[in-house]
Amino acid sequence: MAISPMSTLSKSCSLESFEALVHETFCPMTIDVNARLRSKFRGGLVSQRLGSLGFSAVKGSPLLVSRRCADIATYADASYLVKIQIEGEGYVRHWGLNTRLLPGDFTLCRNSEPYDLEFPSEFCQVVLSVPVDVMEECVDTPSQFLGKRMDSADGANGIFTNFVSSMAYKLGTMDGNLAKRLELNVMDLLSTTLCYAHQARRKDLMQGGVKKEYLRRVKQFIRKNLCDERLCPDLIARAHDITTRYLHMLFESEETTVSRYIIRARLNSCKMAFSDPMYKDYSVSDIGFQFGFKDSSHFSRTFKGEFGESPAKYRTTHLS
Repeated sequence: MAISPMSTLSKSCSLESFEALVHETFCPMTIDVNARLRSKFRGGLVSQRLGSLGFSAVKGSPLLVSRRCADIATYADASYLVKIQIEGEGYVRHWGLNTRLLPGDFTLCRNSEPYDLEFPSEFCQVVLSVPVDVMEECVDTPSQFLGKRMDSADGANGIFTNFVSSMAYKLGTMDGNLAKRLELNVMDLLSTTLCYAHQARRKDLMQGGVKKEYLRRVKQFIRKNLCDERLCPDLIARAHDITTRYLHMLFESEETTVSRYIIRARLNSCKMAFSDPMYKDYSVSDIGFQFGFKDSSHFSRTFKGEFGESPAKYRTTHLS
């Protein structure tokens, strides 16, 4: 969905000034820019309160943003962050999900938990900061949407993003009375949008068979996150808003456990990489590390136990 640039928001800040603005407006986080581009970086940020909500528009050059445990420990105000992509593309890593945002899409993050943002090119994003109690009062189980792409073409998502992006042009010019009224409108529309998405998701699950659909989504999630050493049943269950007990039950028909499925998926990915010429410049340990094996000795033993020969020997005989 094409959205016009916000002419009122210029990129006049250096990296240092931009970092200070981001920390003051949102919360402590780490901002990283390619060393060759640091002196050329330009960014801008404008914000206004809408009652209890924070409403901000951010523009900038390519950068990486990380919200880590050390940052979280220094900040006590827990909020949901609704991140709406206006220009460029953005990548969000949160709650075990890797999400690509195109203009008009949005996602939810929670500032009390780690997340990563990547903007590979010039970008603009609108961010709504919603206190946890306000969000949970308006939206049933908002955590189910954390880190997930809300496609602008689906349901009411595009209506919400169009409304919010149009408000961004008025940032800094709205009086308190208008801001308070808009707070109610924004939360009402966000609630409607997420409620519709939740109902549509439940309908899809029921029509396709709840267990079968959940198992498909879980397997897809595992394949996408093999490189994450934190990948485990608890993380998978939280990412899909189900209990670990229900997750284990899904795999009973597979005649394997969740943990065993993860290990086999990692081993098979390594096995394919060993015979792929594109990985010829990577060491055996590098390939194992890339697919979630952080201990090379453990990787070697596990691989040999599964395929009958060491990773090095297998690679020697199968790499063309």
